[in-house]
Amino acid sequence: MKEMLRIAMFGQKNLSREGGVELVVKELCSRLADKGYQITCYNRSSNKGNNIDFSESDNLPNVRQVYVPTIEKKGLAAVTASAFAALYSALGRYDVVHIHAEGPAFFAWLPKLFGKRVIVTIHGDAQIISRKNMGQMAA
Repeated sequence: MKEMLRIAMFGQKNLSREGGVELVVKELCSRLADKGYQITCYNRSSNKGNNIDFSESDNLPNVRQVYVPTIEKKGLAAVTASAFAALYSALGRYDVVHIHAEGPAFFAWLPKLFGKRVIVTIHGDAQIISRKNMGQMAA
């Protein structure tokens, strides 16, 4: 039997939160896991303390959730969580790293540097990435 892809995802705060990005990530993880893909979500450690917790969610039993260290200061939470998630996904055994949102996408170079295939999904108004605004970089 063919081994399914191992996919890491980050950019969401955590999957118990009901925000727009989190809803998309939760649904995507659930559907991919149901098809047999090995999914790991890297979440902010906000209400979990600053230690790594390899636990399964009650709502997503086939999705592995890892809580990365997060500095809970204004302007640092998203950056530190994204940096650690990028590092963990770069060093982990993943075939694909799927990054959600433009802020966390800044760290796409790190898993790419380690030979991972990287996908970035920008949620919301995609006009910021049009050829008109970005020139040849959007090609």
